[in-house]
Amino acid sequence: MYINKEMKRKFLYGLTVICIIWILAALTSCGKRDTQSGKMIVTVACGYSPSDVGCQIIDKSLDEFMKQNPDIKVKKTWFTQDYFAKLMTMIAGGTPPDVFRLAPDYIPAYVQRDTLEPLDKYISESNVLKLDDFYPQVLYKYKYEKQTHTIGRGKLYGFGTDWSPAYTLFYNKDMFDKAGLSYPTKSMSWDEFRRTASKLTIGKGGLRQYGCLVGDISLLVAQNGGSVFSPNGRKCLLDSPQAVEAFQYMVDLRAKDRVMPSLSDMQNSNQLQLFQTGRLGMFLAGRFYVPILQKQVKGFKWGVAPGLHQKKRVNMNTGPFGWVMSNKVKHPEAAWKLMEYLVVGDCEQELAKAGYNIPAIKKVADSDMFLNNPNHPAGYNKVFMDEVKYTVPSPLTPYAPTDRWRKIIGDELELAYLGKQTALQAALNATDKINKLLNEGLKK
Repeated sequence: MYINKEMKRKFLYGLTVICIIWILAALTSCGKRDTQSGKMIVTVACGYSPSDVGCQIIDKSLDEFMKQNPDIKVKKTWFTQDYFAKLMTMIAGGTPPDVFRLAPDYIPAYVQRDTLEPLDKYISESNVLKLDDFYPQVLYKYKYEKQTHTIGRGKLYGFGTDWSPAYTLFYNKDMFDKAGLSYPTKSMSWDEFRRTASKLTIGKGGLRQYGCLVGDISLLVAQNGGSVFSPNGRKCLLDSPQAVEAFQYMVDLRAKDRVMPSLSDMQNSNQLQLFQTGRLGMFLAGRFYVPILQKQVKGFKWGVAPGLHQKKRVNMNTGPFGWVMSNKVKHPEAAWKLMEYLVVGDCEQELAKAGYNIPAIKKVADSDMFLNNPNHPAGYNKVFMDEVKYTVPSPLTPYAPTDRWRKIIGDELELAYLGKQTALQAALNATDKINKLLNEGLKK
């Protein structure tokens, strides 16, 4: 066939375009690997505190992962402050980390923004990771059905790792001794807790010792048989009789009985500082507080006991923080391999040994490595493990950010503490404002 100059020109032009595309693709592919070693790069991001045991373990575990997988290089991005703001900046800029830590309450928003990779296909092919091995509480908020906005159902977008019933009782044994009180060994009712707090509260002014601190109204609402939200998350129910009673109980503890620290006390000292200095008799927290108190409390004896109850025995899991994968991940197989290592591999084992929290894997939590570890305070792990059966996920709605609706409740309670409104008015106002917030979310 005769080829004229025009055909030849078009042929050479097309060939040039193909070559350019091939070169750009090759360069892009090379950019996904370390230019010196040729290793696959997996980027990891995490909020980080150098003094935090869990952060230290994660850091060392990533180094060990690279030793075990010489073809993979993990690029760490640690943020010591403003983690979520900086994470969103990376995502908005089109350079999200491949694997990163995320609080489960963010899952609906991140999925709606098409940011996360569903993990179901990886799980189905995994030889080491089985969903039945996990406590259901650590997976619940990582499941989300995008079309129906349903939490706890649908695709799985992450794995909560170490976790805890977040409202287990911590108490100052020395304060109990001085008040002539027996140490708590069973779940206290609201009335028992209130009476005990009154007996522990002594002194005046800056030397006043407070009997208790309770910070989460949603726990009390659940214990009283109520709910913060309707099952579909579209309506706030804090105007229910059960919720109003919970508001009244909180206001009475602080404003009437004065057994909880005042607002000015909480501005000058946080919960840990008040307990550490012997000015707080009881508070509610998770297993992660144990290593903190082991390290920082030296002047008195302290213990742990079951959480509270009213109409129902309820503890709550406010987390757990977990690992998720970007849907723009560059090397999915390598990133998934790292996810397995962090979730069910050596990293989880090391966290269990350290007693950082309850392991997410049931058999690890039940093993001597955690349950009967001689380096952990004797009997304390069992207290938290016994709380597991009473533990439910903390309230979550896909239609409003958790920090915003919690702030509304906190602001209304503060007005009640100051005597500027009643507990009933606080509950009603919070309900009205949160429902307006939910309506804004429903319109999006």
